[in-house]
Amino acid sequence: RDERIWRIQARYGALHTQGSYRRRDCLADVRVGGYRYDQVQEGGLNDNSTEEESYSYVDLPFGGDLDGVRHALWRLTDARYREAMEAFLRKKADELTYLNTSRHLPAFEKREPRVDLQWRALPEVDSEYWTRFVKKASETQRAYADVKTSHVEFQCRQSVRTFVSSEGARVVQCQGYYSLDAYLWLLSDSGDAFPWTVTRYVTDPSELPDLKSFCDEIKQTVKLLRELAKAPVVRSFSGPVLLEPGPAGLLIHEALGHRLEGNRLLSPGEGQTFRDTVGQRVLPEFLSMYDDASLDRFEQQSLVGHYRFDDEGVPAQRATLIDHGVLKGFLTSRAGIDKRHKSNGHGRSRFNQRAISRMAVTVVESHQGLSKEDLRARLVEEIKRQGVPYGIRIVRADGGETATEGYNFQAFLGDINLATRVFPDGREELIRGVNFVGTPLNAVRSIVAAGNDYYVDNAQCGAESGYLPVSTISPSLLVGHLELQSKSEHPYTQYTYPIPWADHKKSPGKSKPGKRAARGGKRAS
Repeated sequence: RDERIWRIQARYGALHTQGSYRRRDCLADVRVGGYRYDQVQEGGLNDNSTEEESYSYVDLPFGGDLDGVRHALWRLTDARYREAMEAFLRKKADELTYLNTSRHLPAFEKREPRVDLQWRALPEVDSEYWTRFVKKASETQRAYADVKTSHVEFQCRQSVRTFVSSEGARVVQCQGYYSLDAYLWLLSDSGDAFPWTVTRYVTDPSELPDLKSFCDEIKQTVKLLRELAKAPVVRSFSGPVLLEPGPAGLLIHEALGHRLEGNRLLSPGEGQTFRDTVGQRVLPEFLSMYDDASLDRFEQQSLVGHYRFDDEGVPAQRATLIDHGVLKGFLTSRAGIDKRHKSNGHGRSRFNQRAISRMAVTVVESHQGLSKEDLRARLVEEIKRQGVPYGIRIVRADGGETATEGYNFQAFLGDINLATRVFPDGREELIRGVNFVGTPLNAVRSIVAAGNDYYVDNAQCGAESGYLPVSTISPSLLVGHLELQSKSEHPYTQYTYPIPWADHKKSPGKSKPGKRAARGGKRAS
């Protein structure tokens, strides 16, 4: 994997970071044994150690004499072979005590090798333009004395991925990833912090906004954060929840997506929630779900989860997961999960981690989609039917997490940034202070309606095989019963001195003197 990375960041009109660098790394997947039986255990979920000797050899040289690269590959491969042989013997020894429940399955699927050398030149990055852009955009934040920390950052990662194997496969893929972020950290008079990131993440740089529209969005976001600072705090809730398309996609990603990754079925340490439910209903009949990494656009928007071949040399293809509510299968790599196993091209890896089945472009389809007005009316009906004082509408949620291990709670969490509560008479007001939580089976079986409004969420997803770009496409979802819990929040004291340029007689974000505490300045996850 050969990458060139640009990063340009400005704060309050001043350039803070500017530079580019190149890196080249290699994942050498050396296997001992054969296609029926090799050294890999538990689906390779734990093959990501940074303590192994080979980890220090993953980075390769670039430029100069070819023998430098050949030497680095020789050293990496030799270390990986010795580690594979040790793992093979350890696996045989473990089987003297523990039953290998996957022994009857193929260890590694044999595939016809593909040759696909589609190299292409990626567009040049105009560093001067983006330097001017981030400096100018970051200037707008000087107008807000209550925004204590902020920056605007442009990043580009241009990647050339080359896959070769002893089977004869040779594949070259070229892709660029572009992101533009404005991070804001507003501190209210009461000491509550409100982090927010205005973000764009695409594979086509022409989709990034122009300066005026981006600055306008920053200004609107500050207004919204000030409204949130005045909103009432909700500590907990249990009842009907309407999730807009972004949060709905996050719910599906955390509650279902990670539990449909096939490699997890090979690990006895995993919860394996849906292992025995193929052919059974897991969603309402009006919903279907598939993952197709071959999709590169949706309604003129680029998809960062797209690729032509996965990291095991298998062509990207559509994997039907759920059809009209019925579970049909799993995301698969070349690790066998049944006797008739066939990879559907979802073996993915980021750095030194072994490729395992991961999401790429996940699509949730509604076969009976309702308009926004009808879906909101259904929410009000559900509020009245359950006799609760109000329902919740989740507008934006940034990031989430889930536990899939057998020893842990089978639960998930979504980090809510923006939500309202809807009263039986239709009134709506902003709220703050809660995240949505739940257990996967209860949450997805409580879905009672879906919208016809689709949204693309391009993001990064972290799991055992590293952080990878993923795209989730989903409509709004009405969940009959979902739980919200209080956020972990610690109010801050005000800064001792005001921001130097603030006009405190006019500024709506006036700061009061007081003891200074450690502040957030990190990007929201």
